[in-house]
Amino acid sequence: MTSRPSTEPHAAAVAAPSAAPDTGLRSITQGRVAERVVAEIRSYITTNQLLPGHRLPPERVFIERLGVGRSSLREALRVLTTIGLIEVRHGDGMYVAAPPETWTSSAAAIFDATEEHALRNLVETRLGVELSATIAATMRASDEDLEQLHQVLEAEGARREDRPDYEWEPLAFELALVELSGNTWLYDIEVMLRDAWLQLSGGLRSSVGRHREWLSEHRAILASVRSRNIAQAQRLITAHLNLERFEHDLQARPRNEP
Repeated sequence: MTSRPSTEPHAAAVAAPSAAPDTGLRSITQGRVAERVVAEIRSYITTNQLLPGHRLPPERVFIERLGVGRSSLREALRVLTTIGLIEVRHGDGMYVAAPPETWTSSAAAIFDATEEHALRNLVETRLGVELSATIAATMRASDEDLEQLHQVLEAEGARREDRPDYEWEPLAFELALVELSGNTWLYDIEVMLRDAWLQLSGGLRSSVGRHREWLSEHRAILASVRSRNIAQAQRLITAHLNLERFEHDLQARPRNEP
């Protein structure tokens, strides 16, 4: 990292919540919380013209100004650190690590949708992450955590029945399962894989009607995890991440699910 420029003007501006610019941080009340925190922090850095080496406000400032929990903020910080936008120096604080003009999305940092074998690479990487995370989740997740995930799936099924136009949220189930593994590195990678999937698939979720099929597979995977059957959960995940099915879906014309 290059030598740190003088940070005094910026440090004075962000040293306390009352000093942070009103245009720099906006309260977050909806949407994917961690993703919106990432966007707000990036916007804050750009708005205040912070450069590599400039110090960011402490966590409490972002928590208070954005109205989010500590876990959501730290998830966002993990993403920003993983893709090299900020540096967290334990016991010292958070610093800008790269100039805003060089920033790319987290997906673009590791994934090129135009690459010849982009889909295959993505599916194979997902398979490695999700198999590993499922083993860990099967061993570590509490019954209460798994019951909550079950309730989420049931609520998703109910919404699907009530709203025929309901669109599934890509990798939402997988991200929840990876989170239950307790492995933050796997979770960070899965977040980037989700972003990469959105980058590659475009309008797939509204053009391919596999909502019921995916929900059924998610329920089966979760049932295996709840019964602590690692081998069965692995078989189901491998079947779920079927490359030929994804290739067919990406080539499919828009249609409505019957």
